[in-house]
Amino acid sequence: MIKCLGRIEQAGMAMRTGRFLTIVAIFVVGSSISSMAQRPRKPAPKPVTANPVISAAKQQVANQLYNVNIFIDKLGPIAVAIENTDKQVSDRRLSRADAEANEVNKQKLIAAIRGLRQGLVALETDFRTKAQLSPYLARIQGIGALSAQAEDSALAGRFVASKDPLRQVAAKLNDTFAVLPGPVAADSRPFGGRSPALVDSGESLPVSNQIISAPVNRPEVRSAPMARREIALGMTPAEVLASTWGAPVSKRTSTSANGTTEVWSYRGNRTVYFFRGKASRIVP
Repeated sequence: MIKCLGRIEQAGMAMRTGRFLTIVAIFVVGSSISSMAQRPRKPAPKPVTANPVISAAKQQVANQLYNVNIFIDKLGPIAVAIENTDKQVSDRRLSRADAEANEVNKQKLIAAIRGLRQGLVALETDFRTKAQLSPYLARIQGIGALSAQAEDSALAGRFVASKDPLRQVAAKLNDTFAVLPGPVAADSRPFGGRSPALVDSGESLPVSNQIISAPVNRPEVRSAPMARREIALGMTPAEVLASTWGAPVSKRTSTSANGTTEVWSYRGNRTVYFFRGKASRIVP
């Protein structure tokens, strides 16, 4: 009987102890929930709004970088083929029709380089004139002048050499793209990912309003008579001054690894290009 009462008393103490621990646990959990409810929540970070001017510029830089890289890849074999054909024409190993076809290809390629240059000049102008882009001007500055060197080389008949300034343009565009903040579209390539049209392509080329004259088989220039002569390929600067064109409105030079090209500009968008002291290209 005594043992039975002892067991009952022990059971009662266990129940009281269990109830006490349950109350303590409820109090602790309640306190934790209350403290969590009172703890201030951190505000959600606000999304960063991209500068639309910089984003648009970054897109344009990406487009032009793609254009230039594709152009350099396509230009290489075309330039070699044109210059090799020129040599065969000089050696009189090709027909007149082949020579004329090569001149047409020259004009198409020059027009393509000019179209590329126009886009690069417009892009550099944006960086010069827009305040949001001025901090990045030093990276992209000079792409217009470099593309003009490429055009001058092509106009002088040095198509292979015209790739060198374009490689420098690509490097500047790549550096500019790397420092411009903000996103850019996933597919930033123009033309829907296709290559831009070049020589011997069925698609149209970007051309200027100027007509490029590339006369072939002009007679050899001899000493000028007293009367003013018409301008012709192979003339020296002095002979051009004494020709019907006379003195230019302005002069400029561009230098590459192959030498220096001097460009004389006249009214009416007329231009003469001198390479190694001779008129190598005339734009009437």
